[in-house]
Amino acid sequence: MAKTISLSELKPGDIILLHKPKGSKISFIIGLLTHSKVSHTAMVDYNPAYFLEEGAHGASQGNLTSEKGRALYIRRLNTEPDTSKVCDIAWEYIKSGHPYPMSNLVFMGIYMLTSDFIPNTLEGGIVKEILKLATYELMRLFNWKQQPDTKFPPMVCSQFAAFCYDQAALNYGPEYKIHYKDSINTEFTLLQKILDQLGGASDKVYALEAPEEKMLLRAEDMTAAAEEYCGQLIEQMQQKHLLTAPSEVSDSVIAALYQYGREFLKLFAGKEYPDKDHATADEIKEVLSGLLQFQEAFITPGDLLSNTENLMDMGELVYTEAELAKYMNTNAD
Repeated sequence: MAKTISLSELKPGDIILLHKPKGSKISFIIGLLTHSKVSHTAMVDYNPAYFLEEGAHGASQGNLTSEKGRALYIRRLNTEPDTSKVCDIAWEYIKSGHPYPMSNLVFMGIYMLTSDFIPNTLEGGIVKEILKLATYELMRLFNWKQQPDTKFPPMVCSQFAAFCYDQAALNYGPEYKIHYKDSINTEFTLLQKILDQLGGASDKVYALEAPEEKMLLRAEDMTAAAEEYCGQLIEQMQQKHLLTAPSEVSDSVIAALYQYGREFLKLFAGKEYPDKDHATADEIKEVLSGLLQFQEAFITPGDLLSNTENLMDMGELVYTEAELAKYMNTNAD
């Protein structure tokens, strides 16, 4: 019988890994890229009916009524420290006045970097388009933010949980540190594949396309627009049977990933790069190698589910509507 945990047994700061919701194309692609049944991460708030998360609209508090019918898997540090302190850090971030919204396509770019699946036959298609749109979104975030902020950086859902635990480890002791398996601390699959592919080709030049603003970034409902793009990607994958990794990554996808990585380092590490319409292999290798220094910033929901050394499997959360209503009627904070 599968292990379960009740609402009353939850502790503030417990990590919640959410199963891919039915019908969500974004979640399907995230699951495919990360080889996992989960596509989102949150943390239990002080009140177990509520959770803290980083989503497309920034860091915020949510509640379990919005996740009805979705399997929720709970993970907890085996040292069992007072993880309400992790909630304190998460709330400091939420209340900072500048939680940074990141579109679902920025998430996709991050997960593509950790994946072994990039269809080179779609070099002029939807994968490159997603990377271009994600690059534009990073540029927009940098222009809005202006200067990197190491205390409150832009993050995706699983990064948010990892970040809050890292901060707790710095503030309160090493028992708060999440330890990851060597398999995710050595290299990013796609990044390393490209670095190996570039090899000693220092003189090769890659054309860069302007990551211009597209309709998606002006859409009133960005989630719905991103769903449409991901649906197109799924359709092309199914039509062309692109379910395995290609032997080589195409030049145009390498160029798009380079642009994405350059904007990522600009935002997160304060790097500066001249505006150019081309990049050499050496320049691409420098940027991709720079991304490898941010390994723990690329933790995925699937990693928190099954690729850690010290998170215990507490089971799947089960509760009745009456139990949830009881907690919902108390103070959310």
